[in-house]
Amino acid sequence: MDRFTSLEAFVVGVEDHTTLLKLYLERLRRAPHNPAYHLAVCEHTDELLTAVRELRRDQDNLPPHTREGVEALLSLAEAGAALALRLASFAPEQQTSALDGLTQATTCFVDMVRTMSDMGRVIEVSLTHQMTQRLQSFLAAPPSAAPDAATNQHTRRITTEVTFDGNEDPFDDLAVDIDDDFLDDVIGSLEGAFDAATHPTSEFALPEGVWQSETDPGVPPEVRQLFADIATGYVQPIKDFIAELRKGAFARDWLEACRPAVVNLRRASQSIAFTELSARLERLESVLLQDHSEGDRRRYGRHWKLRVLSAYADLEDYLPATFFIPPAVTSSESIVVTTLLKQVEGVGQKTIQKLFAAGMSRLESYTTGLPSDIAIAAGIKRTLAERICHRVQTYLRTREANDTEGPQRLLGLVEELKRRQFEFKQATLEEWYRRTDSTEKKRCRKARQETMWRISIALVELEQLDVLHEIRNAVFDKRIRRLEELAATLLRTP
Repeated sequence: MDRFTSLEAFVVGVEDHTTLLKLYLERLRRAPHNPAYHLAVCEHTDELLTAVRELRRDQDNLPPHTREGVEALLSLAEAGAALALRLASFAPEQQTSALDGLTQATTCFVDMVRTMSDMGRVIEVSLTHQMTQRLQSFLAAPPSAAPDAATNQHTRRITTEVTFDGNEDPFDDLAVDIDDDFLDDVIGSLEGAFDAATHPTSEFALPEGVWQSETDPGVPPEVRQLFADIATGYVQPIKDFIAELRKGAFARDWLEACRPAVVNLRRASQSIAFTELSARLERLESVLLQDHSEGDRRRYGRHWKLRVLSAYADLEDYLPATFFIPPAVTSSESIVVTTLLKQVEGVGQKTIQKLFAAGMSRLESYTTGLPSDIAIAAGIKRTLAERICHRVQTYLRTREANDTEGPQRLLGLVEELKRRQFEFKQATLEEWYRRTDSTEKKRCRKARQETMWRISIALVELEQLDVLHEIRNAVFDKRIRRLEELAATLLRTP
């Protein structure tokens, strides 16, 4: 066996796993109680440990100068995998420090692998040993006092709802976390809206004369029901806003529609002495209308979102018939629409959010409406709307004209993905050995992702959403194996 074969396979594996590990460490920092992120960190630290162990078993085929580096990597990977398993039990301050350590250790891991892959460089393992000792110090330290159980459970619920999007593909350049950075970017356009909200000029007026009944501290059931019935039409903008905020972001239109609705519902509850509900609505209103200054934009980042969601959670608990938002059901058609939109030049996450906020999450939205109407509704350029409509219509025509069976078409796409992955591996090795950024690698990454988009649509058409969700967090080699198994199973099924 060629002595570089195992090391090259290791280098390529490290590329994908460290990319995902860094991504999920950052997401875990923003949502420390999200079990999906804890699981992903554990999975990818374990994958790195497994890869180092396999490399060590094959060290007789490695260059002699790499063996000390392999031993150092093994110790670092073992400490990282052990720490990942302990993260969930750490108190907030401990967890933050441990996440910093794991992030730095991941960077150190990559640097060591780069050094090992260069025949002309002397391997220096002292920094790797220092990082290993740092991770081990977290493991040896006694756990800090855990937060109150009730508070922890409430925070867990909110933070999970803020950031988790089960439809994300971590390798997709468009599937980035929309958090403080996104909010900072849109704050400029929100300034006028926040000023107007302090003294609303146009509000949704509730029917007059409805709230003339005598005050009753107990709020009789019939009054409660009447409020619920009338509030239904006014609460929808609030629900839309909260639903999008739980996904991780919001747009100006949702916030502008939400604020006056909250103000009117709060006034209505006060008019019938619905005291408890009024207090909860006032809490939500105060968060939405908080003072804003140009120099303090980050106030509308993660902590602000948590305050909004916490205030709304109180409303859901108190009056679920009116405020409860059922868990979002993943729409297979919305996955197709999102995937098609990503294939259009000039479309990013913000454009997708604008389109969905305008209610255009179905294919027919782009076949029955004029591009000019779509542009106005979503606040995008007409030329971009035209490109979007053209892409959707092309997809529909191709789908109707395609006479290849779904499983056979999926198999062909999997074979294409294998070719794209091979090209990406070649470009990755070239970049690592030459120590220069590779434009070829970027091209291969994009081609690989474009093929994956087509596979995502094929899986939706074959009603294989479970498989689509299953492979989201996997590296591409594992995706390919799982997709090959699925295609073989579907082709055998009569």
